[in-house]
Amino acid sequence: MIQSKMESTTEFTEEDEVELELRLSRFENLMDSRPVLLSSVLLRQNPHNVHESHKRVALFEERPSNIIKTFTEAVQTVNIEQAVGKPHTLWTAFAMFYETNNQLPCR
Repeated sequence: MIQSKMESTTEFTEEDEVELELRLSRFENLMDSRPVLLSSVLLRQNPHNVHESHKRVALFEERPSNIIKTFTEAVQTVNIEQAVGKPHTLWTAFAMFYETNNQLPCR
């Protein structure tokens, strides 16, 4: 759609340029969020897939609040009897996340 708009017009008005910038911005945003969206789809197809949960956590490496949310959802959702993979690795990785970020309670 963007390409057809660019080909059909030889001169852009200011309104056309704003619309084009908006469309490009939306497209870039969609492409940036593609891995997270794909991960959501895969986990909806099989919420008991431990490996996919670990991959989703890796997508949020710079956002600790999203990592905590993802781990929390994973440990609450994955049923041990239906799990694909080793469910204990979620708990271990979750604990290691807290340990590496100095979030363990002091005694």
